[in-house]
Amino acid sequence: MRFVDKKQKLDYLFELIDNDNTGTADELCKKICVSKRTFVRYLQDLRDLGYQIGFCTQRKTYYFVEYRRCNARY
Repeated sequence: MRFVDKKQKLDYLFELIDNDNTGTADELCKKICVSKRTFVRYLQDLRDLGYQIGFCTQRKTYYFVEYRRCNARY
């Protein structure tokens, strides 16, 4: 995968999580066109950057547990 593709997919993943609009892991994999294994790596990449990401079983969405909005994402 080219760097640009990964960056675009990470940006989109970040946006979906920020908007609490991800759906389940399987749904999210389809939205960003990656395998479940790649999705897990992307989540870990964001966590390695310091983002705390949780999953709400009632709303069925991933969300940022503690996130301060700023101009820079990662």
